[in-house]
Amino acid sequence: MSILITGGAGFIGTFTKNVLKQAGYNVILVDNFITGDRSNIEAGDHLIEKDIRDERLYDDLKESEIDAVIHLAAQTSVPDSLNDPVYDASENIEGTVKMLQLANRLKVKKFILASSAAVYGDNPACPLKETEALAPTSPYGLSKMTGEHYVDLLCRQYGIEATILRYANVFGPKQSKDGEGGVIKIFIDKLLENQTLQIFGDGGQTRDFIYVEDIANAHLAAIKGPSGVYNVSTNTETSVNELVEVLTKLSKGSIPKEYAEPRQGDIYRSCLDNSRITNSLGWSPQYSFDEGLQKTFDAFMDIKSLTPSQE
Repeated sequence: MSILITGGAGFIGTFTKNVLKQAGYNVILVDNFITGDRSNIEAGDHLIEKDIRDERLYDDLKESEIDAVIHLAAQTSVPDSLNDPVYDASENIEGTVKMLQLANRLKVKKFILASSAAVYGDNPACPLKETEALAPTSPYGLSKMTGEHYVDLLCRQYGIEATILRYANVFGPKQSKDGEGGVIKIFIDKLLENQTLQIFGDGGQTRDFIYVEDIANAHLAAIKGPSGVYNVSTNTETSVNELVEVLTKLSKGSIPKEYAEPRQGDIYRSCLDNSRITNSLGWSPQYSFDEGLQKTFDAFMDIKSLTPSQE
């Protein structure tokens, strides 16, 4: 069984690739390396280096029998979406439509879309269920919501099973500063360079932080399980101030911090109810926040120890 992963050289794509290969799947990766990392590509990986909007992608894939697409390729930064909503729309809406058309031409059976908690907007009724109204507050959230609508509409039209996974705030080794869990990478980088942490707002804003290996396992469950719309989350709120406290313990020292004005487009509370995916797909998070943060911190410490000093 062959699975196509768009954004396959990225943070989440790499962990997903590894989980699927361990489960015995043949995996095909597509990445344009705008944000993907070439160091994530290993010997033996089946990689196609193209943009998902490139019409020639079909020629690279037409001989492959692809059973499912896991569509991860996206613009993931809320601030960048505010600065350049046209690019955000092109990557997240046009890119998704192009992939749906490609999936139809390739006679794919299942299409799995990586969506986001950002589609709910600033809704304080946490933990949010999948039935909540969608009211995004940023172009990023809007483009993700629109992508969901295209997946629902076109997959019904094409006869493709559709699964939409609304991620909470994903974090872990290999992550970049962008994306909704990017604050963890930003803070660890600052900590390792002995720099002051800048906290936007009062630090009481919460996020539902989920470790990347749990996300990868959710993709595996989605391939095997019934289609639908699912939150992929821990069902737990962690404030930015609490994040700093845990990082302080891990670093075994004090961390200087300063508070700044809240960022435009950011929501205050975010936590997703995960009972639907737990009941329907048999998935549940295996890593606590502290366990995931320890693994992430250790991974970035290892990278720093191998990086030559710039002094």
